[in-house]
Amino acid sequence: MQRVQRFPLHFTTPLFLDERQPGMAFVYVQNPSGAVFSGDRLELRLAARNGAKLHVTSTSATKLHHMLDGSAFQKVHLEAKRGSYIEYLPDQIIPQAQSSYDQETTIDLDRGSMLIASEIVAPGRLARGEVFAFNRLKLETRIRIEGRTLFTDRILMEPTTMPINVRGVLGSFLYSGTLLALAPGSNAKGVYDTASCLDMAGEDFRLGVGALPGAVGIIVRVLARSSPTITRLIEEAWSRIRMQMIGAPAPLRRK
Repeated sequence: MQRVQRFPLHFTTPLFLDERQPGMAFVYVQNPSGAVFSGDRLELRLAARNGAKLHVTSTSATKLHHMLDGSAFQKVHLEAKRGSYIEYLPDQIIPQAQSSYDQETTIDLDRGSMLIASEIVAPGRLARGEVFAFNRLKLETRIRIEGRTLFTDRILMEPTTMPINVRGVLGSFLYSGTLLALAPGSNAKGVYDTASCLDMAGEDFRLGVGALPGAVGIIVRVLARSSPTITRLIEEAWSRIRMQMIGAPAPLRRK
């Protein structure tokens, strides 16, 4: 395993936390500066090859600091090749008031490799009364299978100029989440059937499952009114889909 890093992002030493998958490395991404600030340009590149299994998460939420001017940007590149498997499940993005943030995620897979990736967006610092007080949040995810772009997902929130807590957008929900499960050349139908057995609605959440083009996997969307609810739903989806993909449920992660 190779690691190349530069402040402020830091990779921990790999841990092996899953008794059912003893060869799977668990790596935590740390940002010792405590938040993402105006002018930050961050880049994270992860690659697994030759049957390797890798789980990557963060040690805490990604906090987007108050930005009087300017914005921040992060580029994420995930590459799974030659029968490998990646899980990329960072903690929530918490955009503080007047923050602006763009994120571009590129996922490169070949047929026979698999990947699960998620992201959760919080409404802000609720304890300080911040609810959708940020300026801009743009999340773009591009999926490439064997070099060909198959799917691009874009989410743009600019609540100070266009309300998002309205019917047809987030409605009365505060938290939004997305989970991608990709298994090109494998049992994508089994992944879809597994996700379709999740609870789709409750008093404080809504969940939907869609098949991606080319039968390469699925996308799960979640809306919820609380942080514990959306965290539970994303982790339940991850665990069930993981069982379908690699025959092991989600282990207990140390945070």
